[in-house]
Amino acid sequence: MVKKTESNFLPKKKVIRGAWTAEEDRKLAEYVKIHGDKKWRSLPANAGLNRCGKSCRLRWMNYLRPGIKRGNISEDEEDLIIRLHNLIGNRWSLIAGRLPGRTDNEIKNHWNTHLSKKSLTMNELNLKLNHKVETNVDCSSPSSSAISAPDMNWAYPD
Repeated sequence: MVKKTESNFLPKKKVIRGAWTAEEDRKLAEYVKIHGDKKWRSLPANAGLNRCGKSCRLRWMNYLRPGIKRGNISEDEEDLIIRLHNLIGNRWSLIAGRLPGRTDNEIKNHWNTHLSKKSLTMNELNLKLNHKVETNVDCSSPSSSAISAPDMNWAYPD
């Protein structure tokens, strides 16, 4: 058995913590564009960043990746988040898969800050949706009586 002494360890490079700079974002985006988003552990050294691989991966996945939808979450997206949360629980990545351009981190943060306090039941959501559909129907048109609300009643699997 080899005794661990200080001479057996390589000196650790000090990593930067805290806010990312525009220069670091640019370096990370250029490296990922050329080499792809794989091998996160070796990426910081190869890209010339003094960050850990996990920090680089999270920065890319949650902020820099193309196609990420930024901004406020719409009421329809909120309804879907509540429905899916009632159905499958805190499985944020599965919920994010149903909302194109949204990250699991963004959905989790939105849930914890806005939606967990007003978590609606399925019946309340269905009533809200049916009321919204009824108010959107133009009552002045003669064919409006033939239009019915879509069947959005979700059921739990047995």
